Amino acid sequence: MAQAKKRNTSKKAPIKMLVIITLALVIVMGALLFVANMGGGTTAVGQVPPVEDVPTTGNEDAPVSIVEFGDYKCPACANWDSEIVPQLYEDYVDSGDASLSFFNYIGFGEESLLASLSARSIYEEAPDQFWNYHHALMQHAGQQGSQVTTDLLLDLSEEHAPAVDQDELEEAILNQEAMTRIEEDHSVIEEFDVQSTPTIMVNDQVIDDPFDYDAIQSAIDEELAATSS
Repeated sequence: MAQAKKRNTSKKAPIKMLVIITLALVIVMGALLFVANMGGGTTAVGQVPPVEDVPTTGNEDAPVSIVEFGDYKCPACANWDSEIVPQLYEDYVDSGDASLSFFNYIGFGEESLLASLSARSIYEEAPDQFWNYHHALMQHAGQQGSQVTTDLLLDLSEEHAPAVDQDELEEAILNQEAMTRIEEDHSVIEEFDVQSTPTIMVNDQVIDDPFDYDAIQSAIDEELAATSS
């Protein structure tokens, strides 16, 4: 019996060593990835998203284009809108140094689509009131457990985009009149291989962590410095 026990122990030794080696490799690979990502917090894609006919606020001729690929039903997008966007307005958009554009990402099914249809329809009818509606919709629709309905969208429109006729907006939503524009957004999303929301770009740089304001600020400042030199 003692010999059998000894043989079993000897068999376990190589297995244990293999586990240790595997764990060590995982740790090393993780460390290498961490070091690789410690750069400027951005990934260059070599192309700036086209923002013609896309909701844009700020100076459209600004040297820096900030783009959000977002979903109105995305809780993280709601947080980004409330935490990061006000800083961008204060530091760059209001001064004319940067513009901010929004592409619709349909990631949560019918409710995402309803919200996007309403927002795009409002942009077509009253572009000067779009952003008020956009921010309000983001905060309502993006909350956990919220439900997007046509009635909610009409109520928000009445409060934040009063220039839009409610009956016409309801018809536009039901008939999906803005679907072509949303499909155009989707084509750009596919072209830039956007996989999650919010995805943020500063000119041709994708921000690795959209909530890292220092990384966003650094990317913007670098672009501004490049244009002024």
